[in-house]
Amino acid sequence: MIYLFLRLHHIGCALSKRARNRIGYLLDLGRSVAEKLERTEAATVYRQLVQLLNRLRMPWVHKLNELPIRRPGPWPWLVALSLYGAALAVRLMFAPLLEGMKFLTFYPAVAAATLLCGWPQGLVVLVLSTVTAWYLFFTPFRSFDVPDASTAGALVGFLIVGGFNVLIVAALREAVRRADTAMAAQETLFRELQHRVANNLQLVVALLRNAQRNLRNPVAAAETLSEAEERIMAMSQLHRRLHDGTAYGSGLEPLLKEVLANAFGNLPVSVRVQVNGASDLSIDQMTAITLLTNEAALNAAKHVFSKGLGTRFDVSLSKDTAGRLNLLINDDGPGMAPQAVDANVKSLGMGLMEAFATQLGGSLKIAGSEGTSLSVAFETGRAA
Repeated sequence: MIYLFLRLHHIGCALSKRARNRIGYLLDLGRSVAEKLERTEAATVYRQLVQLLNRLRMPWVHKLNELPIRRPGPWPWLVALSLYGAALAVRLMFAPLLEGMKFLTFYPAVAAATLLCGWPQGLVVLVLSTVTAWYLFFTPFRSFDVPDASTAGALVGFLIVGGFNVLIVAALREAVRRADTAMAAQETLFRELQHRVANNLQLVVALLRNAQRNLRNPVAAAETLSEAEERIMAMSQLHRRLHDGTAYGSGLEPLLKEVLANAFGNLPVSVRVQVNGASDLSIDQMTAITLLTNEAALNAAKHVFSKGLGTRFDVSLSKDTAGRLNLLINDDGPGMAPQAVDANVKSLGMGLMEAFATQLGGSLKIAGSEGTSLSVAFETGRAA
């Protein structure tokens, strides 16, 4: 250990002024590049890298993350050592022609190991290449002596340049990985956006059809259109809240309580929400459940609680033995007679709730004997 320390000290003292200046220049360059990268927005860097790769016609770079050697295990190390061995074999094979270019074949091996296997494997290949070239291709051969400053400068220079090589290739690899991830997420979000826009357009069509039934009665038609406008605005505001990235962060139950509190305002209503077995719900299903519950609450507030006909509103979501989810919404109002239930199915609010139930993959059932009860049975992951 003492011998190694003395040897390293000897190497450091033997560096010429020119070699020291070169190393200092490289270090300053590295700091400058790092500072520029820190000041550059990541999204801009990734976009520029993707554009550069597409311009260079290198789509294969985007497929590197799918290679088996990218997975944890022995394969990355075996491939990296194979690249090192191939570089050494080529260097020995063409030794007479590469006398003045001792590291020529090792640069591609370091870059390829970093790109294909990862930066740890790239650093190992860099160190092995340095030690091998020092031992085999510098005089005195088969020795770790450092006879002059040029030898020390060449070895240290290779380590520095190779290290920057590893850094740049690893950064490119990470940028491509993040760009692919962002592209996949963008495609998923675009599909979800199309799906939700289609659902919302269906709801607007349902509202217009409901208004069309009252065209013969101008007063009723005006009231229906005004109510439809209010419902569309309410859904728009609720959609903005639901599409917030933190909306479902605490689960569905707190969100439903928040929505019901906004729907009832200052009305004297006791709200109870119970959600069990809903951990595997999709975002679309949670959105449909929230919108359906909100619409039921608005109907109850208008026809029951604002008239002092009830004080309790319950929402429960549970899973049955068959694995289906059951959403049950009820109030303690006077309920509805069978004739009123049939007539109310044609109303604007019930039409919206039917649409939300269809989005869940189920159908809305209405019972009005003891209070008004709404129920929907559906399976997880099957939102329309």
